[in-house]
Amino acid sequence: MGTNTVKNTAIEKKKDAAALIRDHGLFWCLFLGMGIYYIWRMFSVPPWYDELYTYENFIDRGMIYSMIHWPLPNNHVFYSALSAILNKLGNPYIGLRGVSFLASMGSLLLLYRILKKGISTRMAAAGTALFAAMYNVVQQAAQGRGYALSGFFLLAAVNCLYEICIPEKTAAVKEKRRFWYYAGFTACLTGGLYTIPSNLYWVVPVCMAGGLYLLFTGEYKKLFRLVIASAAAAIVTFGLYTIIWLAIGSNFLVKEETGVFYGMSHFQVLKTAPFAAFSRGMEAMLSDPNIQSIDRSRFNNEFTLYLGRVLNQVYPNGSHILPFLILFGLLLMLALIIISCRRKEKSMFFLSLYVFVLTVMVPVFLVIQCVFPYLRVFTYMGSVLSMMFVLMPYALWAIVKPAADRLAQRRSFSLPAGFTAYGSLLAAAAAILLTVVYCRLPEYNAGYDSRDNHIYAALKQLDEKEVDTVLTGDVYARQNLYFHILRCRGKELVMDYEHPDYVLMDKIQTGPEGEELVWPYEMNTQNFPWEWIEGHMEVVFEDDAYIAYQVVE
Repeated sequence: MGTNTVKNTAIEKKKDAAALIRDHGLFWCLFLGMGIYYIWRMFSVPPWYDELYTYENFIDRGMIYSMIHWPLPNNHVFYSALSAILNKLGNPYIGLRGVSFLASMGSLLLLYRILKKGISTRMAAAGTALFAAMYNVVQQAAQGRGYALSGFFLLAAVNCLYEICIPEKTAAVKEKRRFWYYAGFTACLTGGLYTIPSNLYWVVPVCMAGGLYLLFTGEYKKLFRLVIASAAAAIVTFGLYTIIWLAIGSNFLVKEETGVFYGMSHFQVLKTAPFAAFSRGMEAMLSDPNIQSIDRSRFNNEFTLYLGRVLNQVYPNGSHILPFLILFGLLLMLALIIISCRRKEKSMFFLSLYVFVLTVMVPVFLVIQCVFPYLRVFTYMGSVLSMMFVLMPYALWAIVKPAADRLAQRRSFSLPAGFTAYGSLLAAAAAILLTVVYCRLPEYNAGYDSRDNHIYAALKQLDEKEVDTVLTGDVYARQNLYFHILRCRGKELVMDYEHPDYVLMDKIQTGPEGEELVWPYEMNTQNFPWEWIEGHMEVVFEDDAYIAYQVVE
């Protein structure tokens, strides 16, 4: 190899590196910054009740237990199972939130990847930044629940679906990878449903969007394969939940004193009456009050208010402007669907159709079911809305470009050179700046439930070397004790109702209004050992919500 050849190779490598920085530098800055921020959140923001319940009752009991125990919707099964594996590393915060962190970082990569297939890399970075700036996305990014994992599975499914609908042109590559894209799509749908059953809200629309694309483009063989892949996901998911239904069903049957299976072992029930266990388990899951329909008149009266609450979870005070922006965006997406379909611009057609279907199906599902799910159920819509926002300029340009071209011909007018490049750079920079501003807001960096913040502050004052027994008055405090003291500090405290070394209570329990307290309170005012507290303890922590006493030597 000659000297000139070596020099030319070095120059080409520098040019390639410069091109990579120019094209993807903004995204990688965002990715690195959000990674640091998510790590900070993972270890600094106190876990709230649902996280603590998940950790104590599922994650910390191992993977197998997590996969067969479903007392309440609190168990996001696949999330708990994966977290149980990470929990083996020995750090409770990693065990609780590590899966969400990894899923959130993966979501940033997947969203950027799918966007840059249809739009410029800078606008793709802008869309990813708009996603990262959303309140519900930030809250779930390092939270010990399955919502971030659900969003990851959605984006992974969409990436597989894109490759199915718009494969690489190289025939060899297409044939080699085709099966794995269908298998990946099946796995992502299954993973989403196995994490949270309410992910049906996005599983069905994703299948619809893919089916409509293949139907409109006349690719019926692919459509048939997609139907098979979707059906396979449904079958596998049913099989996984069957295990849960058998487990919880047998558990109910052996504990029902009036039933014929009372006192039998779980194995005996499953051996002699598997269908009875299956039926009882399915009944228990489907009868949960959180998924039941409400009165139609109440639904109609509260529907718009509920949607406003959902949008407030997207951006602060989002209900003021987002309804109009989303409605306008839907109109633009519909126009973009028509225009891109006519022009055979496959990437834009796919993306706009996907955004339109998933957005429209949210109110459709709610109206059909007549339910108001937890607001955090719709965290997955963050990626969909961010796609919509960055596609809107492309839709507007697709509408006005023909008229602009005619005007340019008549008046010898042309758009400034580099307009698109500079505009996308400005949009990406503005979106990243918005992310930085929002992620510095107090509400973004506070715990999900203020009650747990108060308890965490109180427990920081607890000296585990001087305390062996404890008394708490509510389930929130007890869950926090388990996580922060037993698992994080390695100190096991025994509950003592007569002479505790440490007492932690909600201040409502210190007044007369606490006489007939209900959940989450486990003790009423009169049940505390007040004589012992007043004679042997001193206040070591007090704020507007909680008070803590520690014994005086």
